[in-house]
Amino acid sequence: MSAVIVRLMGGLGNQMFQYATGHAAAKRLGVPLLLDRTFLDSRPAGMDWTPRDFELDVFAAPIAFADPGQVAILRRPIDQPLHRRLRRLLPSLYPSVILERHPGLDAAVLRCKAPVYLEGFWQNEGHFIAVAEELRSALFVPREAPDARNRALAGAMQASVSASVHVRRGDYATNAATARYHGVCPPAYFHGAARELAERHGVDRFFVFSDDPDWVQSNLSFPRPSEHIAHNTGRAAHWDLWLMKQCRHHIIANSSFSWWGAWLDPRPEKEVIAPARWFAGTDTPASAIIPSAWTAR
Repeated sequence: MSAVIVRLMGGLGNQMFQYATGHAAAKRLGVPLLLDRTFLDSRPAGMDWTPRDFELDVFAAPIAFADPGQVAILRRPIDQPLHRRLRRLLPSLYPSVILERHPGLDAAVLRCKAPVYLEGFWQNEGHFIAVAEELRSALFVPREAPDARNRALAGAMQASVSASVHVRRGDYATNAATARYHGVCPPAYFHGAARELAERHGVDRFFVFSDDPDWVQSNLSFPRPSEHIAHNTGRAAHWDLWLMKQCRHHIIANSSFSWWGAWLDPRPEKEVIAPARWFAGTDTPASAIIPSAWTAR
């Protein structure tokens, strides 16, 4: 069957980038989107990254998985190290496989033909901007209704000049290899961004999300009243994305999760402040990741 197959890697935010890119390509080509979850399920030993589970089923987006045999056929040209290197150097030799060559927009995705296998993180809205409205309003919306606590928070966000603040630590702080590659945003970044939103946009309430709420309570302060949200854990983490979307402005970390919390907000007048350096361990500019309308600090 002719299809777009996309490999899933990483946590929820990364899986959303991969799904969005695959969905846009499949819709353009008029073929099904199939998800390859074999990497998530295999949990390969000896890797530097944190093992992750399949998480996209919290959303209304339709899910269909690729047959392992079909995946094996399409991946065959890249499962040998030599062929993998050749594929990156001479992509035209392997038109049925697209490997991400660099952060940012990869025009090869926009030109691909089916059947095709996509392997990468695809962290640039250019890969799926053509289906942005559908992603925001129909696909990346929770399957279930919010509970009373999240409904009340959403109401408070909508009733104030609110800003979401997402502080990503977790394995960025505790895993040595991850820390070298990603790095964590310092308190000064959050303090400066919060002052800017309060002064320029009259933000009067900050809603703070983090995977390390104790660190946030001890190290961050805000120029206006703040509320710390830490109850949406585990399989409920996507409700934090839904809540971030309710805020009028956003301060994000160098995190695909908080990127989506800000991006899913459809308000054209929103201000999003993002780190000017997205990866501590590379010289990749933040402009490769964050939309041009956002503010790098």
